Amino acid sequence: RRIAACYSAHGLEAVAIDSKTPASERRELVEAFKRGKVKVLVNVDIFSEGFDCPDVEFVQLARPTLSLAKYLQQVGRGLRRSADKASCMLIDNVGLYRIFGLPARNHDWAAMFEGRMIGNALSRARAETGRLSVSGPLPEDERQREDELEMVITHDRLMEAIRNREEAEEGKESQAALKSCPDRRSSLWGLKRGNKITVSPCYLQVFDIQGNRAAVRLKDGQAGVVSASGEPEVILGYCRRLKFLKEELLAVTDTAGTVSYMDMKTGRTYREKPVVFSYGGVELLRVGETFHSRTKKAYASMNGLHKDSICFYEYYLKIPDYRVPKSCKLVDSVWSTVFDVFACLLAGDDEEVYWCCGRLADRSIVVMDGAGRYYHVEKGKRKRYIAANLPEPGEQDFDTAVKKLKEEAGQRAEETDRQKRRNEEAKRRKRLEEIRDALPYRMGMKWGLKLGERIIVPPKYRKILPPVGVYCAFEESACRWGVMALDGKVMVEARYQEVDIENNGTVHLTVIPGKVKTVKL
Repeated sequence: RRIAACYSAHGLEAVAIDSKTPASERRELVEAFKRGKVKVLVNVDIFSEGFDCPDVEFVQLARPTLSLAKYLQQVGRGLRRSADKASCMLIDNVGLYRIFGLPARNHDWAAMFEGRMIGNALSRARAETGRLSVSGPLPEDERQREDELEMVITHDRLMEAIRNREEAEEGKESQAALKSCPDRRSSLWGLKRGNKITVSPCYLQVFDIQGNRAAVRLKDGQAGVVSASGEPEVILGYCRRLKFLKEELLAVTDTAGTVSYMDMKTGRTYREKPVVFSYGGVELLRVGETFHSRTKKAYASMNGLHKDSICFYEYYLKIPDYRVPKSCKLVDSVWSTVFDVFACLLAGDDEEVYWCCGRLADRSIVVMDGAGRYYHVEKGKRKRYIAANLPEPGEQDFDTAVKKLKEEAGQRAEETDRQKRRNEEAKRRKRLEEIRDALPYRMGMKWGLKLGERIIVPPKYRKILPPVGVYCAFEESACRWGVMALDGKVMVEARYQEVDIENNGTVHLTVIPGKVKTVKL
C-alpha cells in the first residue's frame, strides 16, 4: 500500500490489492485497470499467474523469489504483445535480474529441477567461481549487453534508448566486412555483411571483394563489378578473372589471358599497370612515360615528364605542359608568355584538367577549361565562372573581369598582410611580457641577456644596461650605443654617444654633446 501511495503522490492513479480485498472490489479494480482509469495495480502474489492484460507497459518487482518459474511468470505479465505497445519496462528493485538473468536468456532448467542450489540461491559453481548457474553461460557480447541494463533511465526516454540501441546494432552491422556467401542448393553466390545478406545468391562466381565492391560473374557468364547491394557499376563482358588492386584499380584478365588495368574512378583502361602518385590529395596515374589524370575528362601529360617537375601549391597541382591552346588568354599579358601557362588540377575538382592563365596578388589563380571558359579559383572555395572566349550577350569579357579581380585580389592581399603583421606583433608583445625579468649577464668580455638559466640574447655586446620596461640600451663598440628589445631585436642602431630610456618607451639619443634626438618606440 505504501508503493501505491507513492505512485498516487506523483499523479498516477494507483490501487493496492491483496488477499483481504473482497472479490467484488477486486474485479472492479481490475476492470478499471484494463480500461486505463487505474494506471498502476499493486498486488502481493495475486496476479503473478493467470492475469491476462496485454496492455501492461511496466512490471515492478518489489519482492524476492528463489523460483525461476515464478520470476518468469511475474515478468511475463508485461511481455505479452499488444497493438499499441512497443516495449515493456522491468523495474527490478530486488535484484532478481542478477540471479536469473533476462527473461529471454537461455536458462539452466536442469540446475533448478535437480536442486543444484544452496541456501542463498547461489549454485555450487557460484560458490566456487563467483558466477550463477541458474542461467546458462552467455557469449561475451551477451554479457556486455546485460551489463548495460544497469543504467537507470526515465520512462519518457525509454523509446529513445531503444532506438539508439537499434541504431548501434545497425552501425556494427554496417562496419562488418563485405563477404561472399554460397548457396549449396543452387551453387550460386551472394553477398553478406556480418549476419545480414545484402545480395541473395545470384552470381556464378565471386572473384574478389574490396570495400563496398565485389567483382562477380553474372548468370549470363559476363563479369562485372557490383556494389554491396548488388547494383552493377561496370559490366566488362566475358572475362577469365577480375582482381581488385590498391588505389581503386582493377586487374582484368580476358578470355585470351591478356591482363589490362581499369581505373575504377574513371572507368578508363590501360594496357600497362598504372602507378599512383599522390600530390597533396590530388592523384595522377603514371603509365609508362606519361601521367594521366583521374578526372572525368581524360588528360595525358607530355611524354617523358619527370615526377619531380610536378608541384602542389596549397590547392592546385601544377603540371608543366607547353601544349597551350592558342585561345588561352593571360592574366598579365605584358610580363607573361605562353611558357608561363601550365596545366593544373584543382583539389576537390574531378571534372577535368585546366590551363592556368596566371596568379593574382592574393595567391588565387585564373584557369581556363577545354571549352574556353575562365574561372577564378581561391583556396578552400569552389571555382567561380568569370568570362569566356566567346561571351554570351551581356557577359563581361576576359580583360574586364581580370581587371576587377586584380583590384579585389590586391585589397585582399593588403588586408592579409596587415592582419599577419598584427598577429606577429601581438605574439611578440606577449613574448616580451614573458621575459620582462631578463637581466644582463657577462661572459668573458661580452654581455648578453638571460632569464634565469635561459639565455635570451647571446653574449656579443660590449655592454648592456639593465632593462627599462621591455627595452634596454646596449653598447656595440666604444661610445656607440643603441636600443634593443628584450628579445634581441635592435630598435635603434648603435651610433649614439649616450642613450636614456623612459618607462613610457621614449628614448633620448645623444648624437654629440648638446645635441639630443628624441624617439618614441
